[in-house]
Amino acid sequence: MSHTNRRLGIQQIIASGLCFGCLGLFGKLLYQHGATAGELLALRFFFAALMLFAWHLMRDPKRLWLPWRQLLSCAVLGIFGYALFAWCFFAALGGLSASLSVLLLYTYPIMVTIGGRLLFHEKIPRQKLWALPLVVIGTVALVWGEISVEKVSAVGLGLCAALFYSLYILLSSRLLRKVPADISVPYIQSFAALILTLLFVHDFERIQNLWVNAWWIILSIAFMGTVLAMSLFLAGLQKLQNWEVALLSTTEPLSAVLLAAIFLGERLTPSQVLGGLGILLGLLLVARPVKRRAVNVN
Repeated sequence: MSHTNRRLGIQQIIASGLCFGCLGLFGKLLYQHGATAGELLALRFFFAALMLFAWHLMRDPKRLWLPWRQLLSCAVLGIFGYALFAWCFFAALGGLSASLSVLLLYTYPIMVTIGGRLLFHEKIPRQKLWALPLVVIGTVALVWGEISVEKVSAVGLGLCAALFYSLYILLSSRLLRKVPADISVPYIQSFAALILTLLFVHDFERIQNLWVNAWWIILSIAFMGTVLAMSLFLAGLQKLQNWEVALLSTTEPLSAVLLAAIFLGERLTPSQVLGGLGILLGLLLVARPVKRRAVNVN
């Protein structure tokens, strides 16, 4: 992999995390209009897929054609990756505090690192081993809050959310390596939207009212937090190893906390500041080029 290609991949994953971080800001605005988390997810993926399909149909419809194997891969990733991950996460919220649910989800960098090692023989270079604990501990400090467990089974659901998201990353890195990200993403979004609509959308009159009153928020979530975020993520994933992507994508909670502080007036605690610094140090360590030892040929 060329140094330029790797640098572009790092930039794409960091930009993706920043876009994903917008979901918290726009999500809170949409909740103020009475939307549920499930409705937000279904609308998010539906309009994101609509945007990308419309874009390609206007520019070059032939690019949308995929062989059936790649289409099946998109279906698997949309249904058993995003849709199942989202269902597990929001089901966990029913029995856990929000902070604990997020903490369990962000065990995925550890899962991805272990999975990449076992499945694809990816190894973190010795010079970068500290990046994993820095990012994990930093994330814990960043999102730490009230910890409560009402249902023990919800802990399992929270860990399943992390597991399914980890599998999404690991499988995407292999199944979609040769598929342009802007082509695979609308198919993944379509399958996710279908399943999430069946699971969470039961009152279409409510959906119509949401659209009338908050259409710009819905479109912002679809474009910033889904079209750009997912496309950049998969594009970066094609250029980097899985453990690098998992660690770099923790820019998402960092940007979400900062955006909430800037636009919603939420105060940053000292532990959040320290956690953010820990994440930044870890990201710098991941992005730093590995120094190769010079080989003496004499």
